[in-house]
Amino acid sequence: MSKEITNIITEIKIIIIGKSGSGKTSYVNRWIKNTFNETYKSTIVSEFSHKTYIFKNKTYKINLWDLAGQDHFNSLIKAFCKEAKGCITMADILLPSSLNDALNWKKTLDENETLSDGSNIPNILILNKYDLINSEKKDFNVIEEFVKKNKFDAWFKTSAKTGENIKESIDTLLEIVINKLNDINDCDSSRFKNSLALEPRKCSGIDILRNKQSGCC
Repeated sequence: MSKEITNIITEIKIIIIGKSGSGKTSYVNRWIKNTFNETYKSTIVSEFSHKTYIFKNKTYKINLWDLAGQDHFNSLIKAFCKEAKGCITMADILLPSSLNDALNWKKTLDENETLSDGSNIPNILILNKYDLINSEKKDFNVIEEFVKKNKFDAWFKTSAKTGENIKESIDTLLEIVINKLNDINDCDSSRFKNSLALEPRKCSGIDILRNKQSGCC
């Protein structure tokens, strides 16, 4: 049985990072507007989109920040990560070097922003442009190992052109984010209770150290 979501989260900020040309804007437009355009100009600094979205019988306002992928915008991007609750790291499935680029973006995010419990922001890897490859010749075991080694929460092959796995990837990230935020809220609430209401796995190491005297974890 899946965990019941007891806290209503009305607004969630999700950032989308990755190398310029990997298809971030196309991905956003497919999910927000269900449209696709063959040509897009590179994002300058950031582009903001939002969508009111019903997920598991609850309504959320999803704020998507599509961040510029040029390397010289790296310092500016750090500021746009503030208060993000989830991340999509975009890679181009056609380019072998794209995975290394994606990892560099993830490291930049992990070094500059965390959730309130000190844990990394939930992050899924997207391999976009799936419609352009011969899937029978692609070794996805390498991707599985890469995702596990570098602690991405999930990964998907997507196509902004056809819409394949766009909704599924967003839904997966939302479920991870919502469950994580509820775990944090549960842990925060338990600090004011004289009981061991939470199982240890729900609190981070930082919480355990911080709350030994408060009854949490």
